[in-house]
Amino acid sequence: MAELRLKTLRRVTLLLFLLAMSAIVLRWISLEKWHHKLMQGRLPEPEPTPATLTPSPTPTKPPVITGKIDTAKLFSGITVHAAVEPTPGGAASNERNDPESYVLDLKLHARVPTPNKTVDELGKVNPKLPQILPGLAGMVTPEAVSPLFEKLYDTKLKQLRDHLVRLDQLLSRHNFYDTQTVLNLRDPKSHRRAVLLQADMDVDADGSDSDRLPAGTGMSPNFKPFTSYKWPKKTPAPNPYLPPTEERLKQLQADVAAPGTPGDRKRELQNAIRITRDEIETMKKFSFLIGAADPYIVLPGSFARGEGGKVGDYA
Repeated sequence: MAELRLKTLRRVTLLLFLLAMSAIVLRWISLEKWHHKLMQGRLPEPEPTPATLTPSPTPTKPPVITGKIDTAKLFSGITVHAAVEPTPGGAASNERNDPESYVLDLKLHARVPTPNKTVDELGKVNPKLPQILPGLAGMVTPEAVSPLFEKLYDTKLKQLRDHLVRLDQLLSRHNFYDTQTVLNLRDPKSHRRAVLLQADMDVDADGSDSDRLPAGTGMSPNFKPFTSYKWPKKTPAPNPYLPPTEERLKQLQADVAAPGTPGDRKRELQNAIRITRDEIETMKKFSFLIGAADPYIVLPGSFARGEGGKVGDYA
């Protein structure tokens, strides 16, 4: 009986061994087939014989990625032409450490406008201007163009250069081309002088005066609670826009003190802190015009320093 059990155990063991070996063999065959298929798909094309070899042309310039160039428009109305131009380089480990190996060139092309110099040119924008100002034709000459026009566009170009790497802060197409001309006029009879500014007019919602009115909506994205024209406050009523400005100062101070803030970012924040502190002190001491209540027109600051309008002039 014991001998029968021993034979049975040997047979079971042999059967299990054969099954295991079969599984190993089948697995090996399966892997060989998969490897063969994989290598077959990667086999290089047979090299042509010397009789069929054709010389490769020497490239005259680095290859350029072709295809449809993406042309987009920024929110500011600037047309963007985008292209990627690769050039042959060295090892990736070397190129990764070279800041000149991966460069984005930004170049803004801007046509500087020519000022309107004749009544006909002025009339293309404002057809009834000669009727409103009957003596205009005798005063408008090419020599009447004010140097303020050139200074204005020099200022715009400087802003573009300063903010070129900040696309969100670039002047929009509309705002860059908002001025047609600036003319210094003199009446031939009375010899009284005037400045003719032909330009787009936008709404100015700036200003605040807690002595007269509480806070407005302040919803304009470019709203400022102060204007360049100001006067000492008359009452102890605090400026309604003072608390949010003080909160902004605290946030700027926290950002500049945060660990890991880069040096260039710290300099930017410190400049913003200085400006915000000046704004707070100004709002504590002065009142300002209110865009929603006071009839005023805003001109560039250079106009007040030159031959342009000054506070109190008629417009």
